[in-house]
Amino acid sequence: MERSEVDVKYTWDLSKFYKSDELWYKDYNKFKKYLGVFKKYQGKLNNVDNLVEMLKVSKECDLLVTRLYMYASNNLNTELSNKTYNEMVGQLTNTLTQIEKEQSFVDPELLSYSEDYLQSLLKEPRLKTYRFMIKNLIRDKKHVLSEQEEKLLSGVAGFAGDCGDVFDSLTDVDFKFEDVVDKDGVKHELTSANYSLHLKSEDRVLRESAYKNFYGKFKDFNNTIFTNYLLNLKSDYFFSTARKYKDTFEAALYGGNISRRLYDKLLQKVHETLPVLEKYYTLRKTALGYDNLTFYDIGVSMVKDIDKKYTYEESQAIVLEALKPLGEYYNKLLNQAYDERWIDVYPTKDKISGGYQTDGYGYTPIILLNFVGVIDDVYTLAHELGHAMHTHFAQKHQPYETYNYSIFLAEIASTFNEVLLTKYFLKNAKTDDEKLYYLDKYVKLVISTVYSQMQYSEFEQYAHNLVAKNLPISKEKLNEKYAELNAMYSKGVTQDEFKSYHWSIVPHFYRSFYVYKYATGLISAITLANKVLNGTKEDLDRYFKMLSSGGSDYSTNILKAAGVDLTKDEPYDIAFGELKDAIEQMEKIVYKG
Repeated sequence: MERSEVDVKYTWDLSKFYKSDELWYKDYNKFKKYLGVFKKYQGKLNNVDNLVEMLKVSKECDLLVTRLYMYASNNLNTELSNKTYNEMVGQLTNTLTQIEKEQSFVDPELLSYSEDYLQSLLKEPRLKTYRFMIKNLIRDKKHVLSEQEEKLLSGVAGFAGDCGDVFDSLTDVDFKFEDVVDKDGVKHELTSANYSLHLKSEDRVLRESAYKNFYGKFKDFNNTIFTNYLLNLKSDYFFSTARKYKDTFEAALYGGNISRRLYDKLLQKVHETLPVLEKYYTLRKTALGYDNLTFYDIGVSMVKDIDKKYTYEESQAIVLEALKPLGEYYNKLLNQAYDERWIDVYPTKDKISGGYQTDGYGYTPIILLNFVGVIDDVYTLAHELGHAMHTHFAQKHQPYETYNYSIFLAEIASTFNEVLLTKYFLKNAKTDDEKLYYLDKYVKLVISTVYSQMQYSEFEQYAHNLVAKNLPISKEKLNEKYAELNAMYSKGVTQDEFKSYHWSIVPHFYRSFYVYKYATGLISAITLANKVLNGTKEDLDRYFKMLSSGGSDYSTNILKAAGVDLTKDEPYDIAFGELKDAIEQMEKIVYKG
């Protein structure tokens, strides 16, 4: 479908940023004038007046570039081949890179000053909104290097960070898969984009063909991907130790002020509940009527003829009903998002795939969808609206300096909405088949977001540890380790050689020790959803306080204030209790009679 064919009410309104390309270029020319501006402050930040002035100028620059990016990049994402928007984004990126390089002196210079001076900044009234940033800077003092060393690391980072780009280029662009065949011998195209769709097909022959062809390609390139990943491992270790961390994992935890005790607790609870997954896989095998359950049987629905189609308006109404427990104000915001065109709804020619929410401080958030009317699209709408509401509350209650919430918190509000949506669907299910469908969807959400991510995290620990301890490392070792972890995390599923290459398809491994945050996010979301649904108004108020806190404190402190302490048993008992209960309900339906 051409974009011009879409009713304007189903497109987002980017005129809030700029009403024309000409006005964008006018502001871009203003932005370019920041080049060279920050150099005049270098060596002079030991004067509070200079520091306050520099931070004021930096904020003005940040707000302007964010507004410019919101207009250019989001217009580009709906017209990927548009020459004008490609040029806009390219120019903006190049200018920003130069400005950021000119600003690289700030942290090293501040940290070169005395502890007394830095502590005095915390008491300076004009720096009130920067106090958390300064506090964090003081905390990082021992890991920030000299100005010259920082420049050197910054230059090297531009090359070392390319491993993820190499992976994306290889697997998204260069990989060409063989056609797959269905039970009638008909050939179908296989791509990275449609692979998951093939695995949901009711045709088991087609699923098997897609599975083996897909993993077969990664097997063929096992050596190349290993070599690239090894460079990424060594690069991460170099940067971590250069900044005086013991290893990459310590650096990753330190950055978010996450305790090792929290991570260990998470891993312990995941291991303790692994037998629940075996029950689920045994149940799935029975429901599908197979003698053995394979990895290409996990994505297919247990129930036929449930894949209902939804109009966008029906989806809007469902999400409104599902999120009613969040109260009148939240409901009003959802309607505002619908009515004020925060959302770009339908897939069109040359539009980027997937979905996301993004924002610029001082502006309402915007959401990109590719809505085709399947149930996953209803979930995506609820999910992205969760991000948008988190952003709204953070902007409303925080200044620019502390509104931006951390990655650790970023997936809580979104998956919280998915949990409420699932509970709404279950409550309104009219048949056992419908109920089984939604229960299965919920279980698969927990498995993919908690268990699979922790399996990835354990693999990361192993791979990074080999490099940190200068132990022998090879593609064979990584394949064997992943196969071992896979057998532990998927008892009840027939193991095969193809799955040992699964580590080589995971793009998140090029952003080390990120994946466990998906697990903590969903566990927190399930816990908070249960507290909101089953608790008092105070529980709802605490949830909104979390949304309103933005990045004004460390993530675990914000979560604790909301009622979730991930170093304690309670959130795991609630989340994994939900999982066990869902599987037990499924067993009653599948095994009845």
